[in-house]
Amino acid sequence: MKRWLALAWFLGLWALAAPLPQVYDRLEEALRQVRLENPTQALAALDRAQSLLRQESEGLPPVLRDATLLHLQDTRQAVLKQSRVDLEARLLLVRHLVGKALYDGFFQAPSGEKAAYLARLSQATGLDPAQVQGVQNLSPEEARRRLESSYLQLMAEDLSRALAAPSRPEAYLSLARAYARFLVIQDSPQSTLKAQDFVQALARVSGGESFRPEVQKLIERASSWRKALAPTPSSQTPAAPSPPPREAQPSSPPEAQKPASPAPTAPSPQAGLPMASPQLAPPQAPADDVQTFYTPPWMGETQARLVRQKALELGYDYNFQLLEALAQTQATVGLAITALGRGDAQAGRSHLDRASWQFHFGLEPVFAAIDPVLTEQVSRTLIHLSTATGIRASDALVVYEALEALRNSFSQGPSPNVWLQLKLWLAQTAGIPRAVFFLLASALSFFPLYLIQLTFGGRNVYWNLLGLAFLFLFLPIVAEGLSYFGSLMADYGNLPWLAWLANLSIGQGLIPYLAWGLTIFFVVALAGAGLRGIAAQFGLLRERGREVTATQDQRPSATTLTSETIVEWDEEF
Repeated sequence: MKRWLALAWFLGLWALAAPLPQVYDRLEEALRQVRLENPTQALAALDRAQSLLRQESEGLPPVLRDATLLHLQDTRQAVLKQSRVDLEARLLLVRHLVGKALYDGFFQAPSGEKAAYLARLSQATGLDPAQVQGVQNLSPEEARRRLESSYLQLMAEDLSRALAAPSRPEAYLSLARAYARFLVIQDSPQSTLKAQDFVQALARVSGGESFRPEVQKLIERASSWRKALAPTPSSQTPAAPSPPPREAQPSSPPEAQKPASPAPTAPSPQAGLPMASPQLAPPQAPADDVQTFYTPPWMGETQARLVRQKALELGYDYNFQLLEALAQTQATVGLAITALGRGDAQAGRSHLDRASWQFHFGLEPVFAAIDPVLTEQVSRTLIHLSTATGIRASDALVVYEALEALRNSFSQGPSPNVWLQLKLWLAQTAGIPRAVFFLLASALSFFPLYLIQLTFGGRNVYWNLLGLAFLFLFLPIVAEGLSYFGSLMADYGNLPWLAWLANLSIGQGLIPYLAWGLTIFFVVALAGAGLRGIAAQFGLLRERGREVTATQDQRPSATTLTSETIVEWDEEF
């Protein structure tokens, strides 16, 4: 038995330590089964892919793993919505994020393993095998430039398709493909593009705004990036054999690699004109640019340096740019609140998904260095709400409040807010658990209503008033359960016309809230009237007591009084 346990333990460790190419093979096997024709099979394949990345992705950096898991979760939503364009775009991003890990692993792998990384990289990102043939035999700098040139060529073709696309879905898909290719080579020293540029262009396409000027700017920047790769010392040596005195020095391969070696380590991806004279860019030149991003005085020197570094990596040269990006995310959450308030859960989740995208790639790295606890809670809540069923406007309102708290934490410093943390935690209970809870409470409320009918359903008006008070008391619970029933049927029962029942929930806005207050008023009025009449019948009120005392002398005898009282009780109660 111990031998079997030891063998299982060894195999488990071997699986966890699986090389990245093998992880990609298993992931690709699962992704091939994600099709809209068979949603059940697609969801099961996505579950396997998520489990694989959580348990066996040792070769995948945590940032890439979390981003891949986020897009796999969005892929589930695309399958449920039966959106072909959204599904294809998400799968492109998933494959290219893993391709980014393969790209980085290619330069770090031993010589014998480079071919395996290169083959998977070509398969994951759609590179032509002829373009990458022999890349593993080149120097790291030459291999990087050749791969970047291939990706930039494909990126330019995708951007041109997006610019000339006859419809927005086709433009969105072409732009998403170009963005996916950028993610693979985003760390290039010659990069003139930023992830935020693609995110804003995608937001314009999906939001129905004018996007072609943004795409044209992306084409121009990609072209300048590709031109910056051309004038390198190693590429000029075979093309200029005419001057023999200068040919003797750079002709040898070792000396040709020397001037190219500092390029990957140059800390300035924003150097002015690297193609003119790359050796003139001083390594410390960006230090002056960093100072343009001013940090509040409450930050220490170490934290301020980290915040500046993260902000510059995301393309924020000034702090107001960061705050504007935060305001854009808040505006997107506000659109989700508006959609949820009118009962359009699908549009609300779409806006929250877009806000989650903006926050994860444009804000989270910076605010994680400022308030990591609140940032993590906001990220988890956005990811959960963008895929949960039965979400309400109050849930999205909590996210809006949390984003405003992050803004205050940047200007004034993080401060503990237990109440906000509790609301964020409760917002993460949205979905099936909360729907089951309210459906169960609504179903169980009918039993006490039945008992109330049996108990107070006589001919006495006051008892009937008390029964009506209990009915209005349980009415909001019944309405809440009915609203979640409509949400579940709209999402899982293919009955979208039942989504309007979500407007019965008290968490939807002002009208359900005032309706709930009106039912409470009815409860108070009916219960007060009923209980007062019952108290008067029992002789517990002073006026009623005098009447009973005055009429007792007119009764013929105690026996008759008792008999008549019993008859009155049976009739009235």
